Amino acid sequence: MSAAIDRANRVLSQLNMNQVAGESKQKVPTQLVSITARQSGVAVITINHPPVNALHPAVQEGIALAYDEACKDDSIKAVVFTGGNTPFFMAGADLENVAVMQAQKVGKAQVAGGVKNGNTIFNRLESGPKPTVAAINGQALGGGCELAMACNARIAVGTATFGQPELKLGLIPGLGGTQRFPRLIGLQKGIQFTLSGKTLKAAEALKLGLIDAIVKPEELLLAAGKVALDIAAGKKPKRRALFDNSKIGSYEEGKKVIDAARLNAAKKSKNVPHPNAFLNAVEAGLKDGGEAGLTVETDQFAECLVSPSSRALIAFFFATRVSSKVKGVPAKATGKPIKNVAVIGGGTMGAGICIAYLLKGYNVILKEINEKALLAGVERILNDLHRVIKARKLPVMAIEQIMRTLTPQTDYANFDKLDLVIEAVIENIPLKQSIFAELEKRVPAHCILATNTSTIDIEQIGAKTKCQDRILGLHFFAPAHVMPLLEIVRTKLTSPNTIAQSLEMSKKIGKTPIVVGNCVGFTANRAMFPYGQAASFLVDSGVCPYRIDRVLESFGMPMGVFKMADLSGVDIFMHVGGIINSAYGERCYNSTLGKKLFDQNRFGQKTGVGYYKYVKGVANKDENLGALVKAARAEAQGVPDLSKISDSEIIEILLYPVINESLRIVGEGFAERKSDVDLSVVLGYGFPAYRGGVLHYGDAVVGLGKVRERLQYFSSTYGKANPKVAAFFAPSSFLNSSK
Repeated sequence: MSAAIDRANRVLSQLNMNQVAGESKQKVPTQLVSITARQSGVAVITINHPPVNALHPAVQEGIALAYDEACKDDSIKAVVFTGGNTPFFMAGADLENVAVMQAQKVGKAQVAGGVKNGNTIFNRLESGPKPTVAAINGQALGGGCELAMACNARIAVGTATFGQPELKLGLIPGLGGTQRFPRLIGLQKGIQFTLSGKTLKAAEALKLGLIDAIVKPEELLLAAGKVALDIAAGKKPKRRALFDNSKIGSYEEGKKVIDAARLNAAKKSKNVPHPNAFLNAVEAGLKDGGEAGLTVETDQFAECLVSPSSRALIAFFFATRVSSKVKGVPAKATGKPIKNVAVIGGGTMGAGICIAYLLKGYNVILKEINEKALLAGVERILNDLHRVIKARKLPVMAIEQIMRTLTPQTDYANFDKLDLVIEAVIENIPLKQSIFAELEKRVPAHCILATNTSTIDIEQIGAKTKCQDRILGLHFFAPAHVMPLLEIVRTKLTSPNTIAQSLEMSKKIGKTPIVVGNCVGFTANRAMFPYGQAASFLVDSGVCPYRIDRVLESFGMPMGVFKMADLSGVDIFMHVGGIINSAYGERCYNSTLGKKLFDQNRFGQKTGVGYYKYVKGVANKDENLGALVKAARAEAQGVPDLSKISDSEIIEILLYPVINESLRIVGEGFAERKSDVDLSVVLGYGFPAYRGGVLHYGDAVVGLGKVRERLQYFSSTYGKANPKVAAFFAPSSFLNSSK
């Protein structure tokens, strides 16, 4: 994000403007917003702020100056706004500028001042002396949608899209979107689309009344100009959405809709202020009118912008944008693009990987060791595809079309045509080595050889080949066709172009990639191994496992650590835990509780009982777990009694060791940047994005000084009688050197 902040600061400095307060000290450069045509009584004002016409304060000021210039020209009867010959009318606020304000800790009053200035400009477009029409040439999102709604009419091309995605960034619409959107498409739809952040295509926008017409691109400006002149001549009404209450109904009726939305938001979006902030503004407008609603909207927007959750979500947004930029790796790959893919192994992971590629139109070979295993793999793919098709509300015949691009086989036929092979067999080093040695003989010289291992050294897997520059790890997370994270694991021998090709491919299959180093656990699993071990320490120290899960879920995790173990499989946790211990044993805490469950075949959901008992897939507390917990505690050596600790200390004990290990990963060079670790724990483990990831949380919310102080306390106090506990909590040299 630092590059984004640097760029935004340069822009602010060049413009010599107080952007936050909205006080212009010099005219905005004409290339950002300008009158590009004056013909037949219409001024065409074009926004030209590449790459996406973002609503930087300078653009906002340029809109005001251009409109004022048009109003002073007696030959101009009406004004048309457009994004020019680009796919963007305006794709929302300039987030680099927002990030600058948050980084500089701009106060709520200053934010509100800038928003009031923006509303003054947009209100003038709506009620000024000359009518305005938006000629929407592409995406109109966030501030772009608000600009369009502030105009007196809206004409769009068929490919245009609309929406208010601000809540995904911890914000709310701040330039009238809480008021005009519900008034144009109806209260319920306006609330629904804003809370979800979903976009509307042009056809749906026309049906709901957000736009007035859809035309061909070559007709856009002519059609918009005609409507603008008709409004100026009184042939069409000059619609002002802020004052149009015809679609929102009475306050009593609307209050029921708003209250229902509040209840739903409380379930789906806990611990964040922005859903209620949005609904507060909508309710104020419904009760007291659009202008009163704008006043509340301004206050609530400013409150959200300075909130920790918005800072975290915007930091996370930038993390997703920079993760594919890797030092020493070309921005664009050379050579043959990846089109034909093979997956070796049709187990749960292999089947999911096949689906991830099949859904994006790739030709996929599934290879198994024999017919029985192959049939089982195909059945897994079919079963999961049925669920995908049902969830996406696609016709059943879509499965037949997708399956036509899958080739199940037990031999190496057509492997000479492949661009990528992904091995997804059991975690057995000799087996994987033999597969890679055989693959090297079968595939063409450009083909990338990848492994989906989550634990084994990649260099060791490819040790018996001569093509190690084309070998890497592609670590998918289960279920592979659903989870968005893809760890691209490079070795010291992997070529930069192989990584570049993998980055391009990952985006084509809808994944968010991070390039990580070749260490045990890679990034996500390594960062999070202290999480489960800290939970075991708490249980050994007298804290109920079910309380731990409840505290974690209240914090924002999608499920508690013990529910997560049941979902993945206690047996899998035991296996991975053994590998983690062999690599990082000097700082691991080991409890016997997991082994006791394992010995009784309590593997979790797949056996119907683990830490929880499952009835029709629903987790229930199991009264028999108490005996196993008691036995594990009896064997624990030198642990304190923490049965009465607070919920906040439970969070500290669980998460501060994760922050500590994450700093080790970055410090040792196994992650490109801190934000990559944050990305991995959010997308791989469900750490709440509104907390920004563990390192953002540790740095920006808690403070690394406090993390260091508390870990030192845990190490010296709780580890007094147990050196393993002391080592587990001890601050790393990377944490000790962090400011």
